[in-house]
Amino acid sequence: MPFDVKTLFFVVTLVGFLLAFWVALMAFGKPRNDPLWAWAGALCCYSLANVTAVLRGSTPLTLVLLAVSVFYGVGLALMLTSIRRFQLAPVERWKVWVPAVLAPVLTTVAFQFSVAGRVYVAMAIHGAQLFFVLQALADRRYAIAGRGRWILRITFAVLMCLMALRVVVIATGLVEPSAVITNSPLQALIFVVLVCALLSMTLGFVYMTMERAEQQSRELAMRDMLTGLANRRAITEDLEHVVARARRQGERFSLLMLDIDHFKRINDSFGHQAGDVVLRDVAEQMRLRLRAQDHIGRFGGEEFLLVLPDTDLGGAQTLAEALRAGVEAQPIHWGAHQIAATVSIGICASTGAVADTADSLVAAADAALYRAKQNGRNRFAV
Repeated sequence: MPFDVKTLFFVVTLVGFLLAFWVALMAFGKPRNDPLWAWAGALCCYSLANVTAVLRGSTPLTLVLLAVSVFYGVGLALMLTSIRRFQLAPVERWKVWVPAVLAPVLTTVAFQFSVAGRVYVAMAIHGAQLFFVLQALADRRYAIAGRGRWILRITFAVLMCLMALRVVVIATGLVEPSAVITNSPLQALIFVVLVCALLSMTLGFVYMTMERAEQQSRELAMRDMLTGLANRRAITEDLEHVVARARRQGERFSLLMLDIDHFKRINDSFGHQAGDVVLRDVAEQMRLRLRAQDHIGRFGGEEFLLVLPDTDLGGAQTLAEALRAGVEAQPIHWGAHQIAATVSIGICASTGAVADTADSLVAAADAALYRAKQNGRNRFAV
């Protein structure tokens, strides 16, 4: 079925404006530096470049080409800015704005010599901008999780190929350099790809924002808001994973159940805000003494559960004594007061036996904690 290129050109422009509107609506109420605003601006610039290109007959050609280069260059610059903001990465301004400034200047100069020269220069500069976008998406220092980034990578790679194809067909004489909306099968194919690219890249970017929102929601659901540690649900999941791995590989691991002594007395004497400070301080002391592979979470109230992979009973006892002594040695400041906190710890070690389950191990550590409290507190028991 033949495609009318002028109709396709109109569709591409309309889709660009519509996508810009919906993305801007999604960004409404967010800060100005939110990546969605930059993406909406990029779509607007792309569509304005198409609108400007149609004014060839009624406006001086040099002015039209200058405006088109400005809009395309700024649009790609905003896309790169949007991705770097999404990554929470520094925006390298020379990669963003130097090509956007060079594009209109160099293409206007090149046009004075030949129309084809202008196309080659424009494609080279905008191709470099697309390369910078792909480079940002592949930056491992600010890696983007999820599948949205792959949609963007594929789409921008296709756009680079499309630019290369346009250079080839102009160089071989298959299409006139000045042809924009002239009917031809090749031009029709280009505009069909452009429609798909606009939809795909915006879908990919919006999908990335949704994936991040879901990830943040999950993190909030698994995080104790007061201490910043994993909550009971999260630390229990961590323990189950460690137990399953220990069964498969026959590894040793240990559990520590830690409880702040006389915590109710602290709340009654100094207030609940002071109790919150004590919880946060003890949590931070534990976090600083753990290894990267260890897991720690607030199990409930003033109780904390520590899961120590690849740790035997001796290693667990050494850590427990270090935690106990560290808390005792550092009184917690609350206004003009110093709160002397201590902790009791129950220890349970596992050899990875099949009979060891998460529940049975927690029960054993809890029983050891109970014995530590019975024996006078500020100590550990196995």
